[in-house]
Amino acid sequence: MSNSWQKWVLIVAGIWNLLGVSALFDPAKHFQQLYTTSLSLNEPLQLFFYRCTWINVIAWGIGYLVAAFSATSRKAILIAGGAGKFVYALACFSLFSTGIGKPFLVVTGVIDMLFASLFALAVLLNHKDAKIS
Repeated sequence: MSNSWQKWVLIVAGIWNLLGVSALFDPAKHFQQLYTTSLSLNEPLQLFFYRCTWINVIAWGIGYLVAAFSATSRKAILIAGGAGKFVYALACFSLFSTGIGKPFLVVTGVIDMLFASLFALAVLLNHKDAKIS
């Protein structure tokens, strides 16, 4: 089976994560879109964790793009990235169920759950193909 679909999934996931740069430029708008509460950017610790979270998301986006063009690094990125996307989706659903998250947060969670599923499928298919060879 051709692995070109995996490359495109990683490219789209990378672009999806890189869109997080907008959250760094306009945190208030980001929070207004996703949450019913606000972030106190006057608090240094909250600002630090907010920036670190989005820097991490952006770094993973770069990692997905690297893995898209380098099959040798793909499996590790797919496993770790898929686990992260799965847990993020659960967090989104949890925040929505408590009333803190808005419906758009659920949309982002569903998208990340889709990526997590595709990453898992890629790992399983690659593992199956490796056993056949």
